[in-house]
Amino acid sequence: MSDKKKHPKEKSRLHPRNKNRMRYDFEKLQENCKTLQPFVRLNAYDDLSIDFADPKAVKALNQAILKYHYRIDYWEIPADFLSPPIPGRADYIHYIADLLGGTNFGKIPRGDKIKCLDIGVGANCIYPLIGVTEYGWSFIGSDIDPKAISSASKIVAKNSNLKGKVDCRVQQNPKDFFEAVIQFIE
Repeated sequence: MSDKKKHPKEKSRLHPRNKNRMRYDFEKLQENCKTLQPFVRLNAYDDLSIDFADPKAVKALNQAILKYHYRIDYWEIPADFLSPPIPGRADYIHYIADLLGGTNFGKIPRGDKIKCLDIGVGANCIYPLIGVTEYGWSFIGSDIDPKAISSASKIVAKNSNLKGKVDCRVQQNPKDFFEAVIQFIE
């Protein structure tokens, strides 16, 4: 008989608005995203989990989290690109929202009048996905890699809740950040 490890119910290090503060509910995540099912197993403490060292398992977990918490039905990235940890990326967005709220009389601004620039959006497009679904913000995502932009653009095109809210652009000159990516009038 193994000693059951006691886990805190809440990940208190994550932002209070982060939808990932509670332990992963692998039963609900599997129900919502069938691609996760082959990777879920009991760990040494008799808890449902995945092998976090397996990139395919992590990608499937990300797909399930994005679908369950953020209404992202399609999220596929090429095998040679980063599959980031969603909870930490969501934290960045929530803390940016707090900063914006600090200059807006304590009220977090919502809606597409908030225009964000994600330099290095990558193939996963993760910050725009969370920013749009959590706060309704609009995004320009830029990257020097055309393959990354192609992947990010496909994610946006295949999720109707993102259309018209995320514009992915290739930065042709890796020495530039803004030139040819943003215009004076957006």
